[in-house]
Amino acid sequence: MKKLAILFMAAILLIGVTQASEAQQFKWKLQSTQPAGTPHIDLLNKLSSNIEKISAGRLKIEVLPAGAIVDAFHILDGVDKGVVEMGQWWAHYAIGKSPAAGLFTSPLGGAATGLDQFNQVSWYMRGGGRELYLELYQKVLRADVMPFFFAPDGPECLGWFKKPVTSVDDYKKLRLRMSSGLPSDALKAMGGIPVSVAAQEIIPSAERGVLDGVEWSNPATDIKLGLYDVFKFYSLQGLHQAIDISDIVINGKAWRSLPPDIQAAIEVAMQAALLESMVYFSSENGKALETLTKEKGVTLFDAPPDYAPAFIAASKKVLGQYEEKDPFFKKVLDSQRAYAKQVVPYSREAAKLSQLIAGAADQK
Repeated sequence: MKKLAILFMAAILLIGVTQASEAQQFKWKLQSTQPAGTPHIDLLNKLSSNIEKISAGRLKIEVLPAGAIVDAFHILDGVDKGVVEMGQWWAHYAIGKSPAAGLFTSPLGGAATGLDQFNQVSWYMRGGGRELYLELYQKVLRADVMPFFFAPDGPECLGWFKKPVTSVDDYKKLRLRMSSGLPSDALKAMGGIPVSVAAQEIIPSAERGVLDGVEWSNPATDIKLGLYDVFKFYSLQGLHQAIDISDIVINGKAWRSLPPDIQAAIEVAMQAALLESMVYFSSENGKALETLTKEKGVTLFDAPPDYAPAFIAASKKVLGQYEEKDPFFKKVLDSQRAYAKQVVPYSREAAKLSQLIAGAADQK
């Protein structure tokens, strides 16, 4: 009887463990702002696969393209309300609620601090940026979410044009499709003409002559949009989004429902995604640029020599205006400036070696 009792108790414990294991299965939906077949969808599928593997199959995430459940510009609201458990977007979409949102994922020319994209990620991970990032979402935007930096995909191009732009005066005369928020503010401060056009309207607007030029993203993303069918001149040297990093936001209630080990699995997968994205875009941008220039008849040209000084001057003006009236904006910008003082001198010197290495490729 004693052995029977022990076996019975063991069976009860086994059933309890099995039920607990079954109770730890989670199935989430993650909606992107990007359409199917684009680079970010590829990266999200990889992220989903990694999280499922690290969590031993306990968290499965279905990746959905733009518009599947909520509008692209309302991803944060949809996640906050629990319509979807996860969303991929860009923090600067929330710039209407907080101008400081643009300082995290799309700062003007490195927020005129000298930070490049790599050092922006470094600031986020090691310079106090992560804490300010949580403050942005959870206190300033008042969203019940757990946010993460996801995919660095910059720098973005200066733009696509029907002929090379040779001076800032030429640039300012163009009706240019430009991201809203800080980039458009800087272009206006330069005396330029930013035009806000959604992705699906860019090609029709360009064909009708409503647009004289278009900035969108990088070669790997731009080639998917087919901009080379309308414009044959392309410059990669844009400062408006020299840093461009997308976000993942997770519904707060869904996040808190996870056991600590699955939360840790997500955190590890998100850090891996930063490196995965950087090497992905390095590879895919190189392949896309080769296709554009060798097969699609696209000609590269350098940004005008007076572009960078004019844009940085305009950026400092715009940043100063926001800094004066928004304490949180100033708090974030001061943090970035302080971190830049530590890392930019080294990066500047290291970049000289990068130029020597790149130059060696041209020597016969």
